[in-house]
Amino acid sequence: MKAFFTRFALPPEQRGGVALLLLALTTAAAAQMMLLLSYFEDPAYWDMRTWLIALGNNTTPLPGLALYVLAGTLLILSLRTFGWRLPALPEMRCEAQSAPTPRFGFWLTAFGLAILAANYAARPVESQENGYALALTWILSLGLFGYSVLNQSGWQTPNRNELRAWWKQNRLEVVAVLFLLALAALFRAYNVERIPYSMVNDEGEMGKGALCLLRGECRNIFAIAWASQPYVAYLPYALSVGLFGHDAAAPVRLVSVVTGVLAVLFLYLFAREAFGRPLALSAGAILAVLPYHIHFSRLGVDNIADSLSSGLMLWLVWRAMRSGGAGWYLLAGIVSGLCFYTYPGSRLAPALGLLMWGWAAVTRHGFLRAHWRGLALWLAAAFLTVAPLVGTYQSNPEFNQRLESVGLLQGNRLQEEMAYTGLSAAQVLTVQFFKSFLVFINTGGPFQFFSSPRAYFSPIAAVFLMSGLAIAIWKFHDLRVLTLLAWFFAPLVFGSALTVGPPSNQRMLGSAPAAALLTALGLLAVAQALSVLKSFLRHLSVVLVVVVLLLDGWQNTRYYFVEYQQGHFFEDLNNEITYESRMLIRSLQDSGRLFLIGEPMTRVHYGNFGYFNPDVEKYDFNPSPEALNALPKDRDALFLAIPSREAELRRIAEQIPGGAWIAEQRRNQPEYPLYFAYKVSKEQLQSYRP
Repeated sequence: MKAFFTRFALPPEQRGGVALLLLALTTAAAAQMMLLLSYFEDPAYWDMRTWLIALGNNTTPLPGLALYVLAGTLLILSLRTFGWRLPALPEMRCEAQSAPTPRFGFWLTAFGLAILAANYAARPVESQENGYALALTWILSLGLFGYSVLNQSGWQTPNRNELRAWWKQNRLEVVAVLFLLALAALFRAYNVERIPYSMVNDEGEMGKGALCLLRGECRNIFAIAWASQPYVAYLPYALSVGLFGHDAAAPVRLVSVVTGVLAVLFLYLFAREAFGRPLALSAGAILAVLPYHIHFSRLGVDNIADSLSSGLMLWLVWRAMRSGGAGWYLLAGIVSGLCFYTYPGSRLAPALGLLMWGWAAVTRHGFLRAHWRGLALWLAAAFLTVAPLVGTYQSNPEFNQRLESVGLLQGNRLQEEMAYTGLSAAQVLTVQFFKSFLVFINTGGPFQFFSSPRAYFSPIAAVFLMSGLAIAIWKFHDLRVLTLLAWFFAPLVFGSALTVGPPSNQRMLGSAPAAALLTALGLLAVAQALSVLKSFLRHLSVVLVVVVLLLDGWQNTRYYFVEYQQGHFFEDLNNEITYESRMLIRSLQDSGRLFLIGEPMTRVHYGNFGYFNPDVEKYDFNPSPEALNALPKDRDALFLAIPSREAELRRIAEQIPGGAWIAEQRRNQPEYPLYFAYKVSKEQLQSYRP
């Protein structure tokens, strides 16, 4: 080591820092290797009672995590030696400014319309019959309030000269961001119809909601639909399905593609405002190629909205805190209200925004006096946005149904888990936390809409994620870092650790952008430490960042688009049947009926059946002579059977001869049958005699 320092002429005051930095990275790599080699697939791995006595055989996560704690400590000591600091905290307006006296006419009108909409939404029959008028009342209340706020605050659109000057100053950054978004869009939109394969029935439910809106059957957009979500959440899907039809999965999935790309954008915007461009670009690049985020950006369910809502919310609040502008507070309020219309995890976003705002009010002198009007505006806009939904929940108390159905602390689930595992309540909760946390760096994500045998982050990214987490804990008192820690841990705890079946992949998506930002923080901190050295090592800092990002991107994209697809980890026979049979069922049109022999695997009320063929009559069917004789015989009949019930379908073919026998194999595993079908005309059906 001394020869190394002498050869590259490192000053004595930097030698200790370099040694600590190299030792920290080596220890972190050893920690990651230790975790990867642990036997986490063994159920005994999660028995806390054996963790201490199992340290020697690596059937516990403690050795790897202990090494990571040591690596984090060494990294912090190294950064202290180099005098490393976070980028300077941007200035925030903390001086109170005179504000014009509000003209309450439009304000009162807006609140009156919102209360009217809430009262009307509480009456299901009337709100369904006059749903369009109800929606218009809601939009009008927001429009009047927004116009009043912007008009009284003196807001003006930028003129041409201002736009030209802005473009001249930021054109290189805009090009870089557009390239980043194009990369994110490519990984999310490429062959979205087939990857992942196949379309799950939950996606079909989203499509059914879209069709209900498009056909005018669901006029009240505030009514509660599938999964306890209001129909407002289905409006983007209705737009996509209306433009592209409902013959395939892509129209439903395109909404998630756009949402995933926007999540990358708003992660960049918040990180740029709070930490600077280099960190923002690195974080955006990491999220753009993250398989976990890519996967849910390609599924037609709105879980991915969690990763967008938090980034968008924090960016808007940050802009409002810096400028004190009424427009930013207005947008923050509207977005806060809209978070209650989509996937429940998005409701954490307003809480994160309020946490960041509240911490600034506590720690920065004069902030509260300068921004209390903005807070009032934020809360008022949020109330106006969410008011009709409040009315809906008065008559349909399903606000917490999703939480009550999966929450660990609801009902007797915690007690049941204690009885099943033999662990105490504290031990159960600790294991739940570790199962939710370790999936980011080590363990796989089984089931829960992902079924990945690999952790969310590649091994090299995991090292820098843990490094960034150590730095964040060290700097937790910083407003930005405290927000970042809350952003990462809130979805992890409330969406997975406190719910059944962790890791809950679909409920932790709000943590993904924060994890990408933590990873970028760890990577850039190491690179910036090297950049202060007066030797050739200084030039390695940029090379280190580029190499890590490229290697991480290569590992991630190869894993998701090659290894993950070839391993058939996401494929499910039930979903494949409901998806691949869509064109066969559509051939019936108005002239036939579907009789599904699918129990216990699938039933006709599943989402894909209703989405792809909403007008075809469908029935669950259990064959027997009496059931066959009781069938209506005025239309053709299509009998569709899952593989395990092929024999029953063959008996139908023997009893009603002359029909068309159809056998389909699984698309990606053709050695296995997908389904069997038998189609008969109404004349052949009428000839049946028991």
